[in-house]
Amino acid sequence: MPKSQSRFAGVARQIQTITDIRYTDALRLLEPDRNELVLAEELRTAGHADAAAALTGVTLICTESIAWYDAFGEVESVYYETDPQRVKQVGEACRDAAEAVMRRAGFPEVGYAPEAEVYHAAFVALCLAGAVPDGRRLARAAIGVLDADPLMCSDIVRSRGRRPFTYRNARDLTGPGTATAVAARKAARAMAAASRIPQSGDEQWYEAAELMVGAVWHGCVAAGRPPLHNRTAFQDFYRMEMDGPVDDYPDPVGR
Repeated sequence: MPKSQSRFAGVARQIQTITDIRYTDALRLLEPDRNELVLAEELRTAGHADAAAALTGVTLICTESIAWYDAFGEVESVYYETDPQRVKQVGEACRDAAEAVMRRAGFPEVGYAPEAEVYHAAFVALCLAGAVPDGRRLARAAIGVLDADPLMCSDIVRSRGRRPFTYRNARDLTGPGTATAVAARKAARAMAAASRIPQSGDEQWYEAAELMVGAVWHGCVAAGRPPLHNRTAFQDFYRMEMDGPVDDYPDPVGR
């Protein structure tokens, strides 16, 4: 049995004990984010096993923590009207368990640190895609995890993970002149620019969101798709909040 399956089997038993939901239902809640697993696999294939392992670790940690909250949701939906005391007790136990999972992994109790580490992996993938003639698979995997709305992306990209990470090397990206590679470098530069926006107010919040729209715009092109393809939240933000086109970030970066 793979380590993650063995780990999840144990967690499902713990959830079953605390919540009294069926083991199979608890196990069903432990479903890792598929987009993150795809990104980890692409990084591993590209020779970046350490980055892939770090991302997979974050994915499994978050899967476990979220499952505790989801398990409480199932209990609450059944017993909210008939047994509020049970709902209260189970809710407290599930919250404590979920928070303990994150604390053991070294994540703070509030903030976007886990998501920030996922974005770090996406940035690495975009940099790799910009260094080869055809990095469409890497680009697709990278933009696959940039799936929040632009304002949440703004918060995440400007947050810190558990370990030091810098987007600054995006300024020095070079690579082939293919459309895919050029677009991937532009997407990486947009992410780097967004990460440097101060967290000081709504104006900066929206500025970084606009840059993340640019990252996804260019990332979609690098993936061989139309700009903002199937990204309704990004399309809406672009149409309603942005006055002009996304930044182009040509080689060399002019920003």
